[in-house]
Amino acid sequence: MSQLKSDVSWERESLTMFGREVLVPRKVAFIADHGICYRYSGKDHNGFGWPDWLLPIKQEAEQLAGQSFNAVLLNWYQDGEEYMGWHADDEKILGPAPVVAMLSLGANRPFLFRLKGNHQIKHCIELENGSWLIMSASTQVLWQHSLPVRKRIKEERMSLTFRLLF
Repeated sequence: MSQLKSDVSWERESLTMFGREVLVPRKVAFIADHGICYRYSGKDHNGFGWPDWLLPIKQEAEQLAGQSFNAVLLNWYQDGEEYMGWHADDEKILGPAPVVAMLSLGANRPFLFRLKGNHQIKHCIELENGSWLIMSASTQVLWQHSLPVRKRIKEERMSLTFRLLF
């Protein structure tokens, strides 16, 4: 985590929602193959290549997921009040059924899933420091996920979500 803090260019993004600018409730960063552009929520994120120290983690993600990745989206949550709302990683640039490999670092946090067709059906996974979660191709098609607010958590957490962009 200390290397991620010091060697990655973190940004506190703002998004336009309902006609007004809103700060994203976490810091984000993007690393990818040179020339890759990931556009989500109206923002472009450009890849300029991989730092050498991150390549072994990328290779581990590829081995666990059984596929290659050309980008990683990083999220830095300062504490349990920073969060990620309900969504699916289903942008067209990810293809019709993307695989996402996520490495969690820092504080343990619950990670929720809900069925797109029936929001009453939910599952919770506790993401522990150093744990990997591989979301298979059907996950983004059938489910949404979120990292909810947990005010009692005072420690920070980072996630590295590896993706293949087309």
